[in-house]
Amino acid sequence: MINKKNKILFIVPDGVGIRNYLYSNLIAELNNNEIFILSTLPKEAFYQIDADFKYQKLTFEKESFITRLFRETATFARLCFNAKTVNNPSILKNWNYYPKGFKLKVLNKIAQIFGKIASSNYQNILRLEKIGQKNWSKKVIEQYKKQLKQLDPKSIFITHQRVASLMPICLAAKELNIPIISTIYSWDNLPKGRLAILADKYVVWSDYMKVEMKQFYPEITSENVLVTGTPQFEFYTQEDKIINRNDFANQYGLDISRKWICFSGDDVKTSPYDPEYLQDVAEAVSHIEASIRPQIIFRRCPVDFSTRYDEVLNQYKDIIVPIDPIWNVPNATQNWGVYFPKKEDILLQVNLAFHCEAVVNLGSTMAHDFAMFNKPCFYYNYDPVTDKNWSVKTIYNYQHFRSMEGLDAVGWLHSKESIQMELEKVINNEQVEGKDRKLWLQKIVLHPVDEASKNIAQLLND
Repeated sequence: MINKKNKILFIVPDGVGIRNYLYSNLIAELNNNEIFILSTLPKEAFYQIDADFKYQKLTFEKESFITRLFRETATFARLCFNAKTVNNPSILKNWNYYPKGFKLKVLNKIAQIFGKIASSNYQNILRLEKIGQKNWSKKVIEQYKKQLKQLDPKSIFITHQRVASLMPICLAAKELNIPIISTIYSWDNLPKGRLAILADKYVVWSDYMKVEMKQFYPEITSENVLVTGTPQFEFYTQEDKIINRNDFANQYGLDISRKWICFSGDDVKTSPYDPEYLQDVAEAVSHIEASIRPQIIFRRCPVDFSTRYDEVLNQYKDIIVPIDPIWNVPNATQNWGVYFPKKEDILLQVNLAFHCEAVVNLGSTMAHDFAMFNKPCFYYNYDPVTDKNWSVKTIYNYQHFRSMEGLDAVGWLHSKESIQMELEKVINNEQVEGKDRKLWLQKIVLHPVDEASKNIAQLLND
């Protein structure tokens, strides 16, 4: 008798899900199952997956005004409630106070007014969310039910929880008793009110995140929050991904005789003055004695291919070597959700962390990537310009950075004048700040990191 394979349905709303899950060992761990992919991305986005799979296009249906109003009101109420719960007003910075379009501005303002009122009682937030769910069109839910019946999966895995348009699919799956497991996209997401879907179980990176889930979503039982780690860190443990230093230098036009420092760029919203930081780092490096002067490898944010760095890159051509992320970048859209990484970008990022002496950036997860090889990260801790609407003080007050409390997790660049001295320490193999970088990593990501795929596969097979 031939055993029928179980069907596992991956719902992939953006390109990061491909990198973090479908390029990882997870698919190999599920080799006794039939893999289906449902995605808004074209089928071509998945061409580098090392497995047989079947694909269907995912089309999102638009929320009604009422559905969105209740959802946004609940979101603002959550932000207010969370900010008060942990005494951290920076959480409110995660709200979009200036949406585009008259209709959205009106909706946004109503949501703020009633969300503020609702935040006085947590049960009000749950009621608002339930009303928003119930206002999804029955017709839309029936359409997704029909699609899910045809696919007939044993279980559904959603690669991140932030897309509200996935809610009617979740409601359809619940009516069909198809279990849904969703990841929490990143270590900073839970305080931000970005749990936009309804799943049966949620997988998180660490015990730290599980505690946060209980704190910010007490209605979700502990049994339904599962600590698995995250597969994106598995790549750093795979020796076959390390390229010989000479070959890496030849491939990207680097000077093999010099040490390398990675400048990791942020998106425009997070770090609007990133070019100024790059200018400061390049100027500091230019003053380091020529015999030990490092090269700066500039890796821009994968969704920021703007021209804002061009002037600095041209000015410091002898010091900065730009190595762009290897992503598919569409020309006709600014929506980051349709960008997707190619497999070669994993090799690039692993080798940057392996071969560079350190990384400098503004509050990026790259600190954890480099910690995989026990390499230091330096965070800028000064404002390069005066701007009443933006400051690093706001960035580092974000809730997820409280995970650093009691740890010497990163080096701090408190002024542009301090950059040269700190980088010279790295170049000369002297002790730098951030000796607890591994402890911070262990707090944020379940160890051993190379078992994340196995942990998630086990859940999907149960």
